[in-house]
Amino acid sequence: MNQTPLQEKTAEQVSSPKQALQEKPLPSLHPKWHALRILTFAATMLIVAVIGVLIFLRPTESESEKRELTKFPELTWDALISGDYFSDITTWYADSFPGREGIIKMNQGIKSLFGIRTVQIISNDKADPNDTFDPNSPEADIPIDRLGSVYVKGNTAYELYKETPENSQKYAALISKAAEQLKGKATVYDMIIPLSSSVNLSEKELKQVGSSDAEAAIDRMFGQMSDIVPVEVYDILREHNDEYLYFRTDHHWTALGAYYSYVKFCEAAGMTPYSLSYWQEYQFEGFLGTLYAEAGSPAQLGDTPDTVHAWVPKGTNDIYIVDKTGNRLRYRGGLVRTDTDTFYANAASKYNCFIMGDNPLSEIHNEKITDGSSIVVIKESFGNALVPFLVDHYEYVYVVDYRYFTKTTGKTLQEFVTEMNVDTVLFINNLTATSTSQRLYELEKLLKD
Repeated sequence: MNQTPLQEKTAEQVSSPKQALQEKPLPSLHPKWHALRILTFAATMLIVAVIGVLIFLRPTESESEKRELTKFPELTWDALISGDYFSDITTWYADSFPGREGIIKMNQGIKSLFGIRTVQIISNDKADPNDTFDPNSPEADIPIDRLGSVYVKGNTAYELYKETPENSQKYAALISKAAEQLKGKATVYDMIIPLSSSVNLSEKELKQVGSSDAEAAIDRMFGQMSDIVPVEVYDILREHNDEYLYFRTDHHWTALGAYYSYVKFCEAAGMTPYSLSYWQEYQFEGFLGTLYAEAGSPAQLGDTPDTVHAWVPKGTNDIYIVDKTGNRLRYRGGLVRTDTDTFYANAASKYNCFIMGDNPLSEIHNEKITDGSSIVVIKESFGNALVPFLVDHYEYVYVVDYRYFTKTTGKTLQEFVTEMNVDTVLFINNLTATSTSQRLYELEKLLKD
């Protein structure tokens, strides 16, 4: 078919962009209204700034993210000279702004009204471009949403593992350093917990969403450690991945996942594990966790909340904690709280039924054992669900949350182990923690010479 050529135009017939603007000038505001708008904007920003610096209004913890928010930094000469002090102030200002949780929820709600998700696309640069998703495969039976670091499939959300090799190497070096510091005093065990995605999703799915290879990363880290006893839990969790090992709405594992890993620790430590039927079980319904919040509170997750299962030790259910202000408190029945519906009414807080949540130091004394046996568990929040299973094996169980321990107590791990005369040390970290600079920084502080 013949196409009619475009008619040529002379230069006089074509207006330049500059000419067009000159021909149609924009209407100008009256100076009075222009000044009023500037003053209104300035006043609004001043009010926001004043609210922002009111420390007494600032939250200290995030319920939805289950973490302590950034504290105002301590002024030191080194931090001042390096510029880190001012950078830390900026982080504190943004992370603990008054009304932060409400603002985030409002932002998510507005975006959902317009169908906007700021984290919809997962980077998949390493995936084979020829390896396309088969809609007839079993993985395609359930609708899938892709949400940044959160992968939502049907009524289940998964956190994805992104390895930073240099951080993994540093983690291995830090655990080896702990073993070197405690040589002759204590045996050091290390347990690295894979995320739910690495355990429950197929290799094909993990490749498509750009997740790092968890099994290979764990093997590399253990291979780089020295003088430690590895507690390898990846295989046993994959073997039981048809069971309720991880929450669907939260990034943590369940107590059942922790139990299977406790069995592997007992094998490594030469102990005989108890069966689950040895303990009394409690169930707490209506749990909506971190991934539910991070995914924007989607209905497919909210309509089917999780149930928290917990098994109570026989030796004791009491716990002492040193809180973040340095106070030592005793909680009867606090090791595994069985009254979560009243004590933790918020749907996002039910995982706190284990060891009263995250505290710098927890102490458990099982008076039914009198052999002086003791263990220090060094953990982030994944370790909370595993600690109760250890209580019936030791007279003393100490739990160190390395994110808060050193800055609260001023002690290092080496000092604490020596002071308490502990002969067994167990590190528990999920894979994301091993690849996160902030967690490594906190571990480094704990192991300071």
